Amino acid sequence: MKRKQFISAILSAFAAAALTANARGLCATDMDYTADGAVDTFDLIAARKTASKEELLRLNDFILGKPVSNGGYTLIWSDEFDGNELNSDNWSYELGNWKTDSKGNYVTNGWGNNEQEFYTDSNTTVKDGILTIAARKEAYTDPVQGSYDYTSARLSSQYKFSTCGGRIEVRARCDSGKSLWPAIWMLPEDSVYGGWAASGEIDIMEGWGSTPEKICGTIHFGDVWPNNTYLTADYYFPEGSTSESWHTYAVEWDSDEMRWFVDDDLYSTQSEWYSVNRAYPAPFDQNFYLLLNLAVGGHFDGIDGIYADPATFADGEKHFDIDYVRVYSKNGDSFAPTQQTSAALSLYREGADAGLTNKDGCSVAHIVTVGEKPYSVMGLIESRHVSAGEKRTLSFTAQSTIERPITVTVEDAQYTRYLDETITVGTEPKQFSFTVPFSADMDADIKFLMGRVSDDVPSSEHDITLSGIQWK
Repeated sequence: MKRKQFISAILSAFAAAALTANARGLCATDMDYTADGAVDTFDLIAARKTASKEELLRLNDFILGKPVSNGGYTLIWSDEFDGNELNSDNWSYELGNWKTDSKGNYVTNGWGNNEQEFYTDSNTTVKDGILTIAARKEAYTDPVQGSYDYTSARLSSQYKFSTCGGRIEVRARCDSGKSLWPAIWMLPEDSVYGGWAASGEIDIMEGWGSTPEKICGTIHFGDVWPNNTYLTADYYFPEGSTSESWHTYAVEWDSDEMRWFVDDDLYSTQSEWYSVNRAYPAPFDQNFYLLLNLAVGGHFDGIDGIYADPATFADGEKHFDIDYVRVYSKNGDSFAPTQQTSAALSLYREGADAGLTNKDGCSVAHIVTVGEKPYSVMGLIESRHVSAGEKRTLSFTAQSTIERPITVTVEDAQYTRYLDETITVGTEPKQFSFTVPFSADMDADIKFLMGRVSDDVPSSEHDITLSGIQWK
């Protein structure tokens, strides 16, 4: 039962259907007076007579929509999936089968996992307080990405909600069947430590359709793929229960520890993560957003790590059902994103031999050969949103082991340049600052071109250090 239904029930002398204790952050031992595992009409009436002041205050806060304390945590964001459609203030659809960059350019198919489904905005429903993601065996053709035999949905809260730390809790169930891959997970709002997985990934729950007796919780971290690593643990359901049953999946995320739960049963604790060349607790000291999806096929449970099993869909579409998503802050905890003293760069190379290392406070490009083009070696900060009428200032300190020119640009997705400056970088550190005005809303890319920007670029091997990179 959802909040509006619950309020209505209270106002009509608790004439309402059952409400599970865990579904509202109320311990069963607090409010389940009939010991049947649910808070129903009779329990609520009895609670009015016998509950403690604290319990009644919590119940009253819930009815009034105020933040609800739950074991040292306070509710700060939730989606109870009331109504008849997905709340677009909370979620966006991620569409297609291809993994793309911030400009929509193709990177790889199958979302980097050999997934076989095409994600659409037509594979979800919201009804009776439940979000349902449906995976279907059906022909689907996209004019750009081609034809597929399966469809599903993938939802993201990116740019709508993200959090650093706290308790993230989701009540869900999923149909079983070979090649189904339900996931409740999180990615960084801004990849301040570099590309996946240097900036981290938190998997609250992933399930194998072929083995519904277990799920797992995982973190990915370390360095940019393929030099990343992970820590994971499996949870086996008690006898008689599987991932097809309703369960509450949660992670409690502190600055120095993460804990995974199923129905408040702690099954994994992790604290030994890192992001290369960064201070602990990086990368899990930044804001992360939520994702909900049901993949089909792929390396997690696909046949041969790729293919979907058509037999799974012999009796129709398969469902991943979500009752609610709730995020709590930890009471008395001031854990907040670590402020970055220098923005991380990603590296682009074309016909050059070069590498790039991001460290606390700086990025170092090691250039063996510069290539033939200005952008043959390029450090990138991509997709920084700006609004019409804004002015932003790019500031940084540059130093090189040999004196040479580099070009600094700020561009939109069509490569129109709003900043285009060639500077000389010497063996002593020098600070630079440029103010950039914008006449329209856009996602701007900041580029440090370190290839052959002129005929004066020396051919010898050298390092360029860019420190204190700020975009304000």
